[in-house]
Amino acid sequence: MKENALEVYRCPITGERLHLDAAEKHGDEVVRGVLLARDQRYVVEGDMPVFLRTEQLTGTAHFARNYYASIAETYDDYVHVTFDLYNESEREVRLGLIELLNLNRRSKVLEISAGTGKDSELILDNLDADGELWLLDLSSDMLAHAKEKIARYPARTEAAVGDACHLPYADNYFDALYCFAGIGHFTDQRMALKEMARVVHPGGKVVFAEKNVPPWLRDTEYGKILINNNPMFADENPLALLPVEARNAGIRWILGNVHYVVDYTVGEGEPTGNFDLVLPGHRGGSFNTRYFGKLEGVSAEAKALYEKAARKREMSLYQWLDSTVREKALKDLSED
Repeated sequence: MKENALEVYRCPITGERLHLDAAEKHGDEVVRGVLLARDQRYVVEGDMPVFLRTEQLTGTAHFARNYYASIAETYDDYVHVTFDLYNESEREVRLGLIELLNLNRRSKVLEISAGTGKDSELILDNLDADGELWLLDLSSDMLAHAKEKIARYPARTEAAVGDACHLPYADNYFDALYCFAGIGHFTDQRMALKEMARVVHPGGKVVFAEKNVPPWLRDTEYGKILINNNPMFADENPLALLPVEARNAGIRWILGNVHYVVDYTVGEGEPTGNFDLVLPGHRGGSFNTRYFGKLEGVSAEAKALYEKAARKREMSLYQWLDSTVREKALKDLSED
């Protein structure tokens, strides 16, 4: 890693800035060393910081790290099968996903589950020397191959071993985030999706994809064959887990119609609305008065009378009720 990467890297546990200690450097490249933040300590090995802790590797994440480490040398020789199964072009599918990032030549991109860099190269084709691509993966073995692929590109590149549930990056740093086939191994998808929104600035894009047989194909022979081969095809899509910052979110199924793609623009906090807008019509009021101004129920006879009185006064139900309650309450309070 370059020493100036410390401007972006953060402790994935505390969010603090990291300090380099006991470093072996070749020029500005840190080959080995230790990154410190209060009580946290992370090593730099083979010029990559390792932010992954053993205790974070539970469930399928533990399997994924060991599995991909074991196939890192041959992964690129066989990954085309995923696309051949559906008679689709690997390059065209990957390019279609990357297009959703809305990149420009200076974009700062984070790629999670970067693997051997098959998508990394295509992302870097969109960037010039002012652009940046940061890679994260559970497997240092896979990343070693990615680093070889991307070394020839002019954009700034960095790679780290880490967990998507605890991203080691500063808030709001990236313009875009990309993850193709990785979310199924995240130990806590809700936390990981929240982390994705945290590190992308408002207005930036998040794009992720994973295998999933959609509901309308679950009972088909096609869907059953896929689920029989890999139970992950039966996993639910994570729309319900998206963070509140997700804006203009969309989902589609590609690659044999059994891989979902979610993309959204990052916003700030919850959406806001003009909920004090006075609504036309007999009922009247606003979204806020209807939500915050609910009263106890009344008898059917009283309700009919108040509706009749409002019509007679040519007032909306809200106007009549609000003015009447205020008038009566103020009168009663003045008598105390």
